[in-house]
Amino acid sequence: MMRIIAVHLVIIQTVLVSSLYYSAFASDGVKDENIGMEETTDKPKIVFEKQTHDFGKIYIGEIVEYGFKFKNQGTSELIVNNVKSSCGCTAALASKSHLLKDETGEIKVKFNPGRYVGKVSKSVTVNSNDPKNSSVKLTIAGEVIEEVSVKPKQINFGIIRKGDSCARSIEVKTIPELKIDIKKAESPNPYISIKKEKTDDRSMHRFLVTLANYDYIGKLSGIIFVYTSSSKQERLDVPFYGEIIGDITFYPETVSFGKVTKDREINKTVIVNFVNKDVKIEKIEIDPSVIDYTVSELNATSKKIDVILGKNSSIGKITGSLKIYTNSSIQPIIQIPIRGEVKG
Repeated sequence: MMRIIAVHLVIIQTVLVSSLYYSAFASDGVKDENIGMEETTDKPKIVFEKQTHDFGKIYIGEIVEYGFKFKNQGTSELIVNNVKSSCGCTAALASKSHLLKDETGEIKVKFNPGRYVGKVSKSVTVNSNDPKNSSVKLTIAGEVIEEVSVKPKQINFGIIRKGDSCARSIEVKTIPELKIDIKKAESPNPYISIKKEKTDDRSMHRFLVTLANYDYIGKLSGIIFVYTSSSKQERLDVPFYGEIIGDITFYPETVSFGKVTKDREINKTVIVNFVNKDVKIEKIEIDPSVIDYTVSELNATSKKIDVILGKNSSIGKITGSLKIYTNSSIQPIIQIPIRGEVKG
């Protein structure tokens, strides 16, 4: 019996020693692992003093600049990979791209308002090797003010019959306390005349812009220049546009068949509108001869001309025209180009 007890005691003792040895070994293993973790905790950390800046009031023509200061509060080298701005009117540059622990840098942001007016907000993104904050967004804001403003920003004369005239007004306003003078308003277009009108407000200038005696039929466009004594807005450009029509309008201006496979019949449509109800089509000619046409009435003031490219057309480029002869003194002949190509 005593032998049995002694054997059991030896076994228990052996188990306890093995357990203590394993615990010590495991403890050493965890300790080594923690040491490895401590070695990899060196990381860069980018911290900005602030991430937004409001310039307040910015005058058009004025370029403003601000520097966003930052610091590497990490324990390893911070690398600024790139700085990207949200639009071409914003430029950004880092003072340095590699920063050691506790070193400081600056992101310089330059903003050109261009044609922006009113409240505006733009952003700059800073990308770095900070593992927790690899992309930082910086925001600039402000209110763009015009020393001189014009209303409307562009003039639409609309549709005008040939021989008629059309007038539109523009108002040029200045900031009263700046005492800016409006020197003159002019246009290089010979069909545009500009007359200054009297106003009771010294900061408000009104001009009457008249389009008259335009010789051509079709779309028109141009520009009006307003000259001022402002150093930031010495000249304001006011675009204008419109369309001069005669007795007849038509669409499209060119008949295009594009690229066509041989032995296919293609139909294109031309719409003719009669502005003058007394005008009539007297004759139609079409070239080349492989192209045919049919005329039908859409309504009392419009006709439809179907231009047909036949199956027997030859391979090659198509160059021709559709001529419409009328009794109009303004538009006796309307010539519409025909283009295309037949492929084999």
